[in-house]
Amino acid sequence: MAATAAEARFRIDYPFQPRDSRVVAVDAGAAAVVCRAFQRPWEGSAHFLTFGAGIPSGGNGSSPEATLERCDDGSETLLSEELEGADVVVMVATSQGAEAASVIGRACAERSVMTAGVVLTVTGEHTNDAVLALRPFAMVLVVSKAEDDLFDLLTALRV
Repeated sequence: MAATAAEARFRIDYPFQPRDSRVVAVDAGAAAVVCRAFQRPWEGSAHFLTFGAGIPSGGNGSSPEATLERCDDGSETLLSEELEGADVVVMVATSQGAEAASVIGRACAERSVMTAGVVLTVTGEHTNDAVLALRPFAMVLVVSKAEDDLFDLLTALRV
């Protein structure tokens, strides 16, 4: 809230709506973290997923594709289906994720979907590879030792 009437003039009085979000683990270490995040209450239409495998495009210039697994029921879905209507995609990594970050990042860029990346060092594994994998494809990149920072970022993004 604005502290004075003069400051109140600049306040944006607009009800912010939750985003239609996708949170995707790009490596095995991140999968458990993302599926734990799914267990928390979220206001928006968030889908929590783990990367399965890229699907070759056949060199015909088609959009990147991949299989993803849903944290809620373990069912398989396609990246292209998940990106329909998505406002933001948050990619989560712990130690790897180059293929996943490339496929997801390129697909998001083609659809003008905002991307963010989170590299968690909670596993004690070397994270340079994860940072290098996500950096070209994430508009925002956070490196953190605390799993709770992922939850805070998702809250700030209105997931």
